[in-house]
Amino acid sequence: MEGMTRRGFAERLALAVAAPYLLDDVPRPPLQPRRHQQQQEPSPLAKALAEGIRLRYPDRFSADDLATITRGIDNRLRQIERLYQTALTNADEPDFVYSVYRGAD
Repeated sequence: MEGMTRRGFAERLALAVAAPYLLDDVPRPPLQPRRHQQQQEPSPLAKALAEGIRLRYPDRFSADDLATITRGIDNRLRQIERLYQTALTNADEPDFVYSVYRGAD
C-alpha cells in the first residue's frame, strides 16, 4: 500500500464497507471456491459467535444455515485481521474533519 493517498484509502475503505449492500442485487456467475478456503477450519471465535446465534434463535436456522453463518463470521474476522495488519503512520489521517454541530454559541 505504499504510495496510497489518504483520499484513496478512504475511498477504498468506503467501497469495502458498502460493497455487500451494493452488490446484493447484481447477478453473479457461479464461482469455484478456492482450495485453501475449503480446507480452513473456522476459528474458535467464529464458532463461539455462531453458537451464540444458535442459542439466541434455536428454531430459526438449520445446520447448513449455521455452517454458512459460521463461515461468514470467520471470513469477516480474517478480513479484520488483515485490516489491522495495515501499517499506518502519524501522517495518515482522514481528508475531512467531523465535528458535531451544537447550535449557535
